[in-house]
Amino acid sequence: MNAKEKWIQDTENSLNGLKPAEVNPYLYSKILDRLSAKTNVAPSKLVWAAAASFVVLVLLNVFVLRTTSAKKSSELQTLAQQYHLLNDNIINYN
Repeated sequence: MNAKEKWIQDTENSLNGLKPAEVNPYLYSKILDRLSAKTNVAPSKLVWAAAASFVVLVLLNVFVLRTTSAKKSSELQTLAQQYHLLNDNIINYN
């Protein structure tokens, strides 16, 4: 037997004296107990309050975006008129 075969044989035989791991006899019942435990649920009043505040926030954002975009649009229109940037004032030189 050469050194490589001896090393392989020693490696294979190194597990001969090991014993299987011991398991807690109550492990299965502990796992089932944890799986069946009740989960905490938020109160319904809190859920409705959060939903209502979210809706109010969305509506407020929509309102602000509409009012600011209308103001910016009129300001841009005025600026375009001052600098003669409107489409009717474009001259095609081709």
